[in-house]
Amino acid sequence: MKLAIATLAVAASLMTVGVASAQPGPWNPGAFWRGAPDNPYERIHFLRDRVGNGLRDGSLDRREAARVNHELDGVDQWIHRMHWEDAGRLTPGQRAQVQGRLDGISRQIHWMRRDGF
Repeated sequence: MKLAIATLAVAASLMTVGVASAQPGPWNPGAFWRGAPDNPYERIHFLRDRVGNGLRDGSLDRREAARVNHELDGVDQWIHRMHWEDAGRLTPGQRAQVQGRLDGISRQIHWMRRDGF
């Protein structure tokens, strides 16, 4: 009985190690944006291109692409409102907020293309 319990414990620990090593590394938004444009509108276009690539290669379906494009439309409208309120310029804080939202959408695209819903 004790041998069976010990065997199960060893098997469970080996399975845990195997699962942990199969997981990808942590998300690094800085690495993703390396080489991407600085302008928020160009970054939105950059993400739309990723969505289009996902549709073409089959890693995203139309529903997922529509969801991401809807979120990108919302960010685009949000930027327009901020421009209107602040005489055409984004403050550094607003730029950081926009970048944060775009990073979140980028993570969603990454997750959807790898794992799906």
